[in-house]
Amino acid sequence: MSATSPFPDLVPELTARLPDLRGRLSANAALADLTWFRVGGPAQVLFVPADEADLAYARAHLPPEVPVTIIGLGSNLIVRDGGVPGVVIRLGKGFGALSVEGTRVLAGAGVPDVKVARAAADAGLKGLAFLRGIPGAVGGVLRMNGGAYGGETKDALVSCRAVDR
Repeated sequence: MSATSPFPDLVPELTARLPDLRGRLSANAALADLTWFRVGGPAQVLFVPADEADLAYARAHLPPEVPVTIIGLGSNLIVRDGGVPGVVIRLGKGFGALSVEGTRVLAGAGVPDVKVARAAADAGLKGLAFLRGIPGAVGGVLRMNGGAYGGETKDALVSCRAVDR
């Protein structure tokens, strides 16, 4: 822990414990830069996984006593000035896949909701227009059953995959 950092640096310990990690670990990373409100303190460790397999590997091997917080695009998120202890996970480009297959839209957890709504509309699919009114990404809208204008995620979701410890 330095004079300017509220947390001890866990990156060397985590790097040693997770030798096959491909994503990026950053100590005391500024979270204000990652939120729409541009306020708040740092993450003790910010982890941006390369892809789903990298996220699963990290979740399986992180020490159970280390708190984990997952953030999306930083909309509707206010970070406390004292920062967030433990590992903050932000889904990056490896979670940004978006495609339309027949009558289904397949979207990674990091895809902005508005892009999902646009892809569905461009394909002539109905039922996802409500996503245009929800800031953030697919992972967040799934987590909170986001809804707007009379539509809810639960009414449009067919299936999803999740990663847990």
